Amino acid sequence: MLPDFRVRQRDYLLEIARAITQELDLDKLLARILRISIEMLAGQAGIIALKESAGWRVAAAYGIPPAFLRYLEPLLAEEKVRELNVAELNRMLKELAYTASMGLLNGVGLPLVTHGQVIGVTFIFRGYPDLFSANDKLLLQSFADQAAIAVFNAQLYTQVSYEKQRLDALIDSAADGILILRADRLIER
Repeated sequence: MLPDFRVRQRDYLLEIARAITQELDLDKLLARILRISIEMLAGQAGIIALKESAGWRVAAAYGIPPAFLRYLEPLLAEEKVRELNVAELNRMLKELAYTASMGLLNGVGLPLVTHGQVIGVTFIFRGYPDLFSANDKLLLQSFADQAAIAVFNAQLYTQVSYEKQRLDALIDSAADGILILRADRLIER
């Protein structure tokens, strides 16, 4: 017997809550979020595009042919696309999916918003129209909000790790030597 759909929805939310606290590797986290999103929306494929200063970048993909990704990546980095909001980006991706699949695939986008800022979008390709009940929309938005927090935390962790590596390299390469003192005046390094 298949588990009740509401139980599965709860399980998806619990899994993403675990991902927030367990996974700090951005690539692994994005792959996990994408897998859950595709399963939750009964999709065939999907992408997660993150918003960066240079434009939108495909950060994770599943079930997408490499040729379509190669076509999509420069398109997302274009100047005019960089300024698109999530609704316009969703419309563009829906048109691309519909055209590329000769009308067989449709798509739905979930914006990843944290601290009032859009940091990305999860776009799921499906073989049927995007009709959702009010409960579905509430659940999907809750999932997207939690996923955005997880992505934001992983990005911060990646940034801190990079800065630590830079600082370590700077200290190790200093010709005069550098002492780092703790608050209790003991040498830390």
